[in-house]
Amino acid sequence: MSILQGSTLIALKARNFRLFWLGLISQVLGQHMYQFTLGWLAFEITGSQADLSLIQLCAFVPQFCITLFGGALADRFDPRRLIQVAQSFSALGVISVGITVLLGRVEFWHLACASIVFGLVNGIDEPSRVSFFPRLLSKSQLPSGIPLVSMAFGTSRIVAPSIAGFLIASAGASAVFLFSALGMSTMITLLFWVRSSIERSNRVESKGSLWANVLESFAYIRKNEALSKVILSALLNATLAMGFIHILPVLAKLVLKVDALGLGLLASAVGMGALSGLVSYPWLQSRMSPRNLMLYALCAYCCALVAVALSGWFWLTFFLLILVGLGQANFLTCSQVILQTHVQEQYRGRVMGVFSLVWSLVYLSGFILNFMGSLIGPSTALILNALIVLLYAGMSMSKSAALKSLTLAPKVV
Repeated sequence: MSILQGSTLIALKARNFRLFWLGLISQVLGQHMYQFTLGWLAFEITGSQADLSLIQLCAFVPQFCITLFGGALADRFDPRRLIQVAQSFSALGVISVGITVLLGRVEFWHLACASIVFGLVNGIDEPSRVSFFPRLLSKSQLPSGIPLVSMAFGTSRIVAPSIAGFLIASAGASAVFLFSALGMSTMITLLFWVRSSIERSNRVESKGSLWANVLESFAYIRKNEALSKVILSALLNATLAMGFIHILPVLAKLVLKVDALGLGLLASAVGMGALSGLVSYPWLQSRMSPRNLMLYALCAYCCALVAVALSGWFWLTFFLLILVGLGQANFLTCSQVILQTHVQEQYRGRVMGVFSLVWSLVYLSGFILNFMGSLIGPSTALILNALIVLLYAGMSMSKSAALKSLTLAPKVV
């Protein structure tokens, strides 16, 4: 049996994790379809790259402000209920904007408001989700469960843009929003049958105010050099480079001269690479130290982004985006495995809440890249930001003694 098959079976033996994982696939599929369509509509309505950047900014600001408190709430309350409440509001927001599209009355401000609501609910959902699923697994199952959770995102990135592109072309954007709402509702329903292995009475309860709990997490991270290096590298990458997905509509239309279907194929290439990265991750982890796996994956990812920016040929860009997804998946998965296996249980929600800022900072990255792109060109903006991340990887991560000595326990079987 292969490394991947063995590690997959270990985590999927847990019934509660299986239910959560199926719900997660449905949820993130809906979310990626929704995000893809919001960006497409914004650029179609305005034709402005600066306006497209505002859509990312509208999602980033509320999610960034709420995420740290979302992590503190996940340590205090049942994260399963927090996920259900957040996804209920998210589904209502998706349905609302879908109705305006169906009636032919959608305007840019509708999309901006929808992006704000999406950011707010994600600020609760993301840290709750990453702190909840480890409670569905034993310590020996956890390292194999993390790649599966990441794989749900990678698979959705392959399928979601393609489905959204075809639906937009055949049935209109409103059909995409309907499918997105159904995906989110599936997660809400399945969570009713999921039970955590750590009951509320056995969890460590946070004391004091939420802000005090957040400050405690910062102090905890600062004292642990390995955790702080992992989180810092992930946040820097998210701020400068991960928003490349939000500049793809501009590159597709202005540089590669393709329509929504072509854009969907490009976005799917990232997902194909991500899925390949997640399939190869157990094999790579068994042969590399955590530091080397993180460093090499991040460097390969940044170099591929530079090549994407320089490419003017559709199929070359498609292939390079596969490499982008491959490097990104291995880097982020290794980062999460390190954090989840080394963090103390009473800090799990808050520490993973800090790491979850990655997903909100993607919107800031999209804003930065699109704003810079409107001034100096999208290709130049992408090259510059990728090189900054690459420089940090070479100067900081490669020289960290704490990362060099880091080991994972237990290892993926």
